[in-house]
Amino acid sequence: MPRRKKNLPETSKKPAVKYEKISHRLLGMKDLVGTEYLGFDVVMNKVWNLAKLYGFTTIKTPILETFDLYKKSTRRNTDREFYFVEGEKSERVVLRPEITQGVIRAYLENNLAENGLPVRLFSLGPIFRHEKLQTGRYRESTQANLEIIGEKKPLAEALLITVAHNFFAELGIKVQVQINSLGASECRREYGNKLLAFYKERGRRSKLCHYCKKNLGKNCLSLLDCREECCTKLREEAPQIADYLSDESREHFAKTLEFLDELNINYNFNPYLVRGLNYYNDTVFEFWPINEEGALSGKVALAGGGRYDSLVETLGGTATPAIGLAVGIERTMSRLKDRHLLLGKPENDVVFVAQLGDQAKLKAMQLFEDLRQAGFNVRQSFASESLKMQLEEATTMQAKTALILGKKEIIDGTILMRDMDSGAQETVVFKKIKERLARKDKLIEKRVINRKEGGLYG
Repeated sequence: MPRRKKNLPETSKKPAVKYEKISHRLLGMKDLVGTEYLGFDVVMNKVWNLAKLYGFTTIKTPILETFDLYKKSTRRNTDREFYFVEGEKSERVVLRPEITQGVIRAYLENNLAENGLPVRLFSLGPIFRHEKLQTGRYRESTQANLEIIGEKKPLAEALLITVAHNFFAELGIKVQVQINSLGASECRREYGNKLLAFYKERGRRSKLCHYCKKNLGKNCLSLLDCREECCTKLREEAPQIADYLSDESREHFAKTLEFLDELNINYNFNPYLVRGLNYYNDTVFEFWPINEEGALSGKVALAGGGRYDSLVETLGGTATPAIGLAVGIERTMSRLKDRHLLLGKPENDVVFVAQLGDQAKLKAMQLFEDLRQAGFNVRQSFASESLKMQLEEATTMQAKTALILGKKEIIDGTILMRDMDSGAQETVVFKKIKERLARKDKLIEKRVINRKEGGLYG
C-alpha cells in the first residue's frame, strides 16, 4: 500500500459559481459600448453640426406613428416589416420604419410653411424594421434626415449631395455617389410595363430569386434593387428607365449632374438604382463606400435619398415638391478608420489630476471639484491605482499640465506640477495651486498671441 506523502498542502477546489441564464438581446439589435459608442457620438455630432451650418432647422418627431401614415409609401406594399404596438381600439400603431413620413406629417400638422418656402428640416433618431437580417443591417438603427420642402429646382439635389459628400469627407470615409432618375409617374408606369414584359418572357422568371418571383406582379421596379446574384445578372439585359424619361425629367437630371460636375463631386450614373420606397420620383441617389483604389467596398449604402414631389399631397397637403437625404449612423460609424477622431480635438488647457494612495485620492477628488468650480478644464482617472497609467492617459488626452499627489505631498502640504510637454516638474504649495495654474494659463495665452502676431506681421 503506497504511503501518504506528508507536509503537502491540501488542494482547495473553488466552488463552481452558478450564474442564472442571461437574457440575450433581440436579433437585429446592437449594443454600443466603449470605442463603438465614441464613434457613434463622433458621427452624430458631425451630422448635427453640418445640418446647422447649412441652415436646417432641427425638429423631433415621435417614434410611434399610425400605420396609415406609412401604408401608402411603404417599401413593398406589405406590413410584415413593421413592428406593431398595441394602441387604442381603432388604431394601428407602429414603431416608425422611416423618419421622412413623420417629418412631412409634422410639417403639415404644425403649418411650418406659414413663414414661406422652402423649409429645411433636420431630424435624428431611431427607426425600426423587421426585415431579413444581413451584414450591416439592423432591426433598430439610427438615422439622420435632412428634408427640403418646397424646392423644385435641381439645386436642392446638389445641396443635399454636397452636405453628405462633406460629411463623409470630414470623417475620412471614401464614398461614391450612385445616382439615377426615375422620372415622373407617367415615365415609371410606361417603363414598369416594359420591365414586367421583359421578366415574364420565357425562361427569365424562373431565374429570379424566391422573393422577386413573388413580387413580380406587385412592384416590378423593386426587382432592380435586389442584390441576389441571380437577379443582378438578369437585370443587365433589362431595359433601362433612362430611355423612358420625359423631356422635363431628362432636363432636370442633366442639370443635377452638371451641378455635381461643377462641385467636383465623384458620382456614377447607375441605371438600376431605384431605392426601396414607392414615393420617389426623378432624382434618386445613394452613397456607397469605396476602398483606397476607388473600387466599391461592401453592398450596403451609407446614405441615400431622392425627390418625393407627391408625398406631401399624398399625406393630405397641397402639391409641394420635396427632397430628402437619410444617413445611417451605425453604418457610417462602422467605416470610421481614423481612431484619432474618437478622441476629439485636443484641448490646449487640460489640467490632469493624478494621485497615488487612498488618502491622496480623497484629497485629489476634493482638488478636482475645487478646480472644476473655479473654471479650470480639469480631467482625472480616479478609477486607476497606477500612477504610470494615469500619466499615460493624461498624455493620450494631450493634457498640458499634470498635478500629482502622493503620501509625501499630503504630509508636506504640497503638490507636484508637471509640464507634460517638457517633463519639467516643480513643487507648489497646495493652497497656492490655483494661483500658480492661473499664472501658467496667462503665460500660455501670451505665447499664443505672440505667435499669431509673428505670423501676421513677421
